[in-house]
Amino acid sequence: MTMNKTWQYIASAIFGVAVFLIWWLLYPGLSGLQEQNQLFLFTWDYFIERIVVSGGLADYIAEFITQFNYVPLLGEALIALLLVVFQRSMASSIGHDDWYMLSFIAPVMMLVYMGNIYVMLCYLVALIIAIQLCALYRRRPGIVWAGTVTVMGYWLIGPAVFVFTLYAAIRERNLKSLALVGLAVLAVVVSRWTYMEQYPWKTLVFGVNYYRMALTVPVMQVVIALTAILLPSVADTLPEVKAMGNIVVGVLVSAGGILGLYFSYQKDSAEIIAYDQMVRHEDWEGILKRAEKYQPNSELGAVSVNLALFMSGRGAEFPRFKQFGTRGLIMPRERDFISNSSSCEVFWRLGMVNESLRYAFDTQESLVNNRKSGRWMSRMAECQILNGRYDVAEKYLDMLSCSLFYRKWANDRKNCLRNEEAVMSDPIYAYLRTVRFRDDFLYYYPEMDKMLAILYHQNKNNILAAWYYKAWTVLKNNDANDETTYSGGAHGN
Repeated sequence: MTMNKTWQYIASAIFGVAVFLIWWLLYPGLSGLQEQNQLFLFTWDYFIERIVVSGGLADYIAEFITQFNYVPLLGEALIALLLVVFQRSMASSIGHDDWYMLSFIAPVMMLVYMGNIYVMLCYLVALIIAIQLCALYRRRPGIVWAGTVTVMGYWLIGPAVFVFTLYAAIRERNLKSLALVGLAVLAVVVSRWTYMEQYPWKTLVFGVNYYRMALTVPVMQVVIALTAILLPSVADTLPEVKAMGNIVVGVLVSAGGILGLYFSYQKDSAEIIAYDQMVRHEDWEGILKRAEKYQPNSELGAVSVNLALFMSGRGAEFPRFKQFGTRGLIMPRERDFISNSSSCEVFWRLGMVNESLRYAFDTQESLVNNRKSGRWMSRMAECQILNGRYDVAEKYLDMLSCSLFYRKWANDRKNCLRNEEAVMSDPIYAYLRTVRFRDDFLYYYPEMDKMLAILYHQNKNNILAAWYYKAWTVLKNNDANDETTYSGGAHGN
């Protein structure tokens, strides 16, 4: 019994809502993290930089979409929309309303897979395009255009196009199929000899920008691709199914998705990301409310929670939250794209401008796919303005002004360039100019308490430095014991 169109739309809508809720509840802040790890620019040079690499068009489209994650909840809505488009594309390529519920298998697997912070939206965009090509081939088969698409598609969307190639080859089942597979192999080989010489073979076969760790190929990436190939290919051999059959398939797919989320979900990592994004938006009370319900077992989470305590004026509640020694106040520098984030914000608010600059720079340069970051480039521009290095700040602001969501901010900050009066008229910049270190000295993390004491003694208005000094002293003396006592006062030595 065919599943009518109305029920198909209802099922797809329910799936979209479920994706949005799952992403919102289980992965808060993850879409924002993906946005801050890129900087989409509306320039011709930026487009050329992307398009000259295999899969460049899919990557460009994905980054264009990802930039909208800057707006809270919009990122989750866009992910839900893309997964619904993926599901509808799968339904078109399967072509049988009797087995409509089979079209949810690959999208549900993709939902589980995207909980991995290293998965890039480029892979989903490329798969959607490849599946749309499968649906088109189902309606209008043709070996000539399939071969052309295989070669051009490898350049434009990367090896995800081979989902279409193998689908067409399976449908043909003759010598033409071998020719298609041969063209796919030739596309990879020629790219390696010409415009992709610097990339290893493994990356060329499995995708340049599908996964942030380029030399790693997750099993799920391969399994999803094989599922997207096999389901449409075997659909014609399946018998008609009654309505109850579709319901059974839907229940099994839903159960599989729930199990996949259960076993892949990492609560601590999700909370760390959520905290850092709330630090970014200065939602101090939001951080503390989350921490009261669940305190992640990590130093990174503690950095965000402690900053929120101090910034919200609730320093006396310090003992209520799990501590991890001095590293839970300010992390030493780590070479990755997330560990330094909240500590960078701590330095900025303390007035340790150069350390904030260093952490922001290191975080951006730790992006393994060599992208820039709107969040960290903005912070670097501010640090350089405070330091009076206007030429460097101007370069950052010029780049940010070519983006969508940082454009207005960057143009406003340009008023501060070579204009001391404008700098001092900004309340934040004026405050940081007065509390930052007056003299240069060598930075040494193990003696952070001494640097915090200097900050406070040179300007008694720097209450945050006093708080951090007292907390650092307590945790340094009790580093082996999580159960610390702290008065929460706002006084220095």
